[in-house]
Amino acid sequence: MSSSVSSGNKAPLGADLIIPGLALCFAIYFYFSIADLAWEAKANGVLIGAVLIVLIGIQLVRIGVAVARGDGTLSFERVLAPREALPKRVGLVLLTVAFILALPWLGLSLSLLLAMVAALYLMGVRKRSHLVWPSLGVAASAYLMFVAFLASDIPHGPVENLIAYLIRG
Repeated sequence: MSSSVSSGNKAPLGADLIIPGLALCFAIYFYFSIADLAWEAKANGVLIGAVLIVLIGIQLVRIGVAVARGDGTLSFERVLAPREALPKRVGLVLLTVAFILALPWLGLSLSLLLAMVAALYLMGVRKRSHLVWPSLGVAASAYLMFVAFLASDIPHGPVENLIAYLIRG
């Protein structure tokens, strides 16, 4: 398109900057988190982080070219519309932050169960069985995959500790 395109026809590309921005924050965190690892792990970490930063750069160039050509704007219209959905979106972000903050104390299973119930409720689910059963299924699946089978370092809380106690006898 030419630069004479009216602003109403320009693609709102500001929302396309959100994930690259978050990815850049993750890459920076990643570089700080690998500082104390063995050199082999650092080498892999630097390579993974570098690939991520290159991909972020490609996205930024793509958006910059579109804006420079007049095909797009840095508007966040796609994120903000429809306005009536905005409170639910903000609520889901806040629930995600609460989940991350609760994870070290409540553990994976209980944090995920509570976050799922709250998210479903926020999205309008009101039938108790529709709130509880999918949430229990997701929490149980996460427990089985990350705690039981993979024995990952995901934080253990009361549920994981109780199950470990019951299994040990």
